[in-house]
Amino acid sequence: MAVANMIPDLDGEYANGAPGLSPQEFLTALWAERRRLLHVGRIQHPHPFRVALGQGKVTIEGVRGYLKNRHYFLANINRKDAQIIANCPYAEARRLLMSKYIDEEGNHLAGGSQGPHFDMWVKLANALGVSTELMNSFVDVLPAFRCAVDALFDFTKAHSWIEGLAATYAGEGAAWKRYDPPEERHRETGYLPEGQAFKKFYGVPDQALEFYHVHEDANTGHDEITETILKKYCTTAELQRKAIAAARVRWEIQQARSDIVYYHYVLGEAR
Repeated sequence: MAVANMIPDLDGEYANGAPGLSPQEFLTALWAERRRLLHVGRIQHPHPFRVALGQGKVTIEGVRGYLKNRHYFLANINRKDAQIIANCPYAEARRLLMSKYIDEEGNHLAGGSQGPHFDMWVKLANALGVSTELMNSFVDVLPAFRCAVDALFDFTKAHSWIEGLAATYAGEGAAWKRYDPPEERHRETGYLPEGQAFKKFYGVPDQALEFYHVHEDANTGHDEITETILKKYCTTAELQRKAIAAARVRWEIQQARSDIVYYHYVLGEAR
């Protein structure tokens, strides 16, 4: 096969086609789809597991199980981001995404002072009696949870970089708060944020809660990066349709992960 025939027609794929919504209309439509899924019960916010944890109702063994499973997600999610960078044909977008990627993998790689965010998660687990060796072995990760995490990476490999980016944006930070109507922003009441719950109900000291100070602050900047790129490059009707479908995949995978830990570590222990 000639080399020329192996190169995708980027102009045809990304520049031609029917114009889409304006950037702001597109993002409004994307987050309206999340609200629709909430209203029909396809996803939940807050998820019952977050409420149980935020009220101190998960057993210590259940919390340890959650920590071990979520570590598999945190330690592997950057593979998805690396795949998006590899698939992206635009240098400007790659540079922005690389800054986000380095934040997660540890900005010490670029002269900063912080290591990987997933190592901060291990530090939290250590405070609750789970060894670093056990965390990094992933031996206690539930098979269904592992499949849910791997599904997102597989989705990114099999789809365009725009779809992978939209899936990332859908699960990053709290961008939804900028688009939900004020009357629907009451959902995060009646339970403590996760970091505060670990401190109050499970005795985790402040020095082991670095993850919540660093990761959550970074996510706020990260959703701004992904939003900026989507506004610039996701401009045709077809790309926007695919992006919203990709966001839906991300929300439903997140729901599945939360369902798995809830059923296993809360409902399972109650039986």
